[in-house]
Amino acid sequence: MTTLAVHTPFGQEHPYEQLPEERFPRQPLADEPFTVGIVTRPPGKVKRLRVLVALDGVDQQPIEAEALPQWQQEAEHGVGAEFLERIVHVEQDVWRARLTAPPHGGVLAYTVEADGVLQSSTSLRGEAWEAGGGFSFDLQAHRMTVRRGISVPAGAAGGVERLPGVRRIEWLTGAPGSNSSHARRVRLTFAAGKEERFFGLGERYNALDQRGEILDVRLYEQYKSQGKRTYMPIPFLLSSAGWGVWVESSRWMQFDLCASAPDVWTLEADLGEDQALTLRWFADADPLGIIRAFSAATGKTVLPPLWAFGLWMSGNEWNSQARVEAEVRASFEHRITPSVLVIEAWSDETTFYIWNDAQYTPKPGDQAFRYGDFTFPPDGKWTDPKAMIDRLHAQNIRLILWQIPALKRVDEAHSQHEADRAYFAAQGFAVKDPDGTPHAIRPFWFRGGWVWDVTHPAARDWWLNKRAYLLDEMGVDGFKTDGGEHLWSTEAVFSDGRTGADVWNEYPRLYTQAYYDFATAHRGGDALTFSRAGFTGSQSCPAHWAGDENSTWDAFRHTILAGLSAAASGLAFWGWDIGGFSGELPTAELYLRATAMAAFCPIFQYHSEYNAHRLPLKDRTPWHIQAHTGDQRVVPFFRFFTDVRHNLMPYIWQEAQHSAAAGEPMMRAVRWTDPRAADSQYYFGRSLLVCPITEPGVTSAEVYLPEGGWRDLWGGSAYVGGATVTVDAPLDRIPVFVRAGTRLPVRWGENRRLGEPVALSGEANGELVFE
Repeated sequence: MTTLAVHTPFGQEHPYEQLPEERFPRQPLADEPFTVGIVTRPPGKVKRLRVLVALDGVDQQPIEAEALPQWQQEAEHGVGAEFLERIVHVEQDVWRARLTAPPHGGVLAYTVEADGVLQSSTSLRGEAWEAGGGFSFDLQAHRMTVRRGISVPAGAAGGVERLPGVRRIEWLTGAPGSNSSHARRVRLTFAAGKEERFFGLGERYNALDQRGEILDVRLYEQYKSQGKRTYMPIPFLLSSAGWGVWVESSRWMQFDLCASAPDVWTLEADLGEDQALTLRWFADADPLGIIRAFSAATGKTVLPPLWAFGLWMSGNEWNSQARVEAEVRASFEHRITPSVLVIEAWSDETTFYIWNDAQYTPKPGDQAFRYGDFTFPPDGKWTDPKAMIDRLHAQNIRLILWQIPALKRVDEAHSQHEADRAYFAAQGFAVKDPDGTPHAIRPFWFRGGWVWDVTHPAARDWWLNKRAYLLDEMGVDGFKTDGGEHLWSTEAVFSDGRTGADVWNEYPRLYTQAYYDFATAHRGGDALTFSRAGFTGSQSCPAHWAGDENSTWDAFRHTILAGLSAAASGLAFWGWDIGGFSGELPTAELYLRATAMAAFCPIFQYHSEYNAHRLPLKDRTPWHIQAHTGDQRVVPFFRFFTDVRHNLMPYIWQEAQHSAAAGEPMMRAVRWTDPRAADSQYYFGRSLLVCPITEPGVTSAEVYLPEGGWRDLWGGSAYVGGATVTVDAPLDRIPVFVRAGTRLPVRWGENRRLGEPVALSGEANGELVFE
């Protein structure tokens, strides 16, 4: 058959955007109008395009497709503009035919015909929502299992106090009136209180209280300006009414939180072969009690090493030993003591386990390298990386190297990579398409590469053993486990028998957990991963950061919301790129306000995006920000906040240990319990209340203090809570308050004051007493 026209109903399965050759919507309901999108190439070749239609085997009147004029193609499908994460300029004609989905249970078959030549054929079954079914409830585990064919108990879920009442259960089926027919989705409707607030659902940038929002649980790499999209979807909802619910599924789902109706919230979820959905409920007047129970049910919260709580330094363009050592040297010259160095651009950018410019003899794909297999030329990017790591360790700096779970597609010759790819494919180590071939990555980042099947035990060992020399012989302290959002396929097949429908969301947790277990096993427990993406249970492989953000005040505000939403979802150890990592450099004011907030955050890190080594530099080091802005306060104030963090490290370490032991986040939004607080206010540990300044031009701030007695961290002034107070907020201070009666463990220097330089230590040599 000559291919003149292309119609792919689901396209690339992009979760939020569609190609012009898709079906709109992809899965229409019964009797719902829909559009068949078709493209023909090259432009002008096809003169007439029809869609031949049959309903339940009976031919219908063919539908003439309409060609879109060029201006409409460009307006609707972004020709020549950013679309589907790529710059698109495709020479094609775009056509549309308007059809109606079949009645419930009916089957509509349609075939595209181009200039009398039959092209692609597909069919569509009429689906509709039907009420019915019910649930069983395990009172001991507070676990609700929703199924068809059983009755619905009245009142609250399982009759448990605090839990919301079930209003309605519906099933999306392809045949009416039969409990035996397959249901693709279930929809549950629950009662909602008038003043009820909703938190969590993973790392969410759009809001803290999600009432009035519709949010899906779908892992996605949104480059900056995330809105409702997230790297870390977690199907756990925390309510101010004293309950939380975890949906025990990794499939797509959607929460409508009083957006469509003010008195109910709904959960719509894809179903698997078992045709059931399980929800685990948690009831407690204290939201921390709910989060503790959720964390205990989904994986132990793991404590990072002490060094992880110091200052992290990073820049994507630090791609040589000389550059890295120059930046470290500059930090010490400015008396800013780092604890962790992240190197992203360290590898050959192909294998991602061999140092760039290293010389070696390629090995068969089944073999791993030792450090002694490499030589490092004096004019290369890395002249002696082992010696560099030894010097970093001598300066009490730990090293984290960047990683990605994709086997890259490259056009240029690379003998080692070719050997690896051949072995990888032959052994079945890739995630596969249904036809058994390796699944090619569809998103822009690493497009065409293969995804490492981390559910395959031999694939897991092969992949990680290639990197073992980094830990065992060179002393690398962990990995920045980036990415993991590479699947846009519900049909991709994994070694453990599951498909992309089940693993799409869960993949980054599986991948980062594999790296965490590997690194800690090889480093005697003293190692760490640093991940952008995650899912339910990611608290077992710390730590995480907020992903890609611009250097703007708006991004700063939304990043705080993301951190607090992640905390509500069980993530205890989280950070972000101070002042953003992308776009124009931040102003000195934004950078220092962001630094002040990050100093009271579990992970304290700056980082910057790749800039093709163009001038001016885009580094986010404090000395570069100072040079760029001309504001001579940047380095001294940054140094001050770093030193304050070191002074408070005994408290931070104490609270980190408590968070891990109890399964509680270190950052806790005040609004979880008190709606009068600002969205950005949070407790850092059990004793500190942090009120970030998130607007420019502020010299004093009105802050709400929760009930109880409070003392200003910086001067000790006393305040009575339950009210809003006005406090000074100079650029070298952030409003931070301490609960009255707290004895805050600290690490003092000779002068016993906050902001005095001391070495990083979790051991206290004094305390601040706040009566």
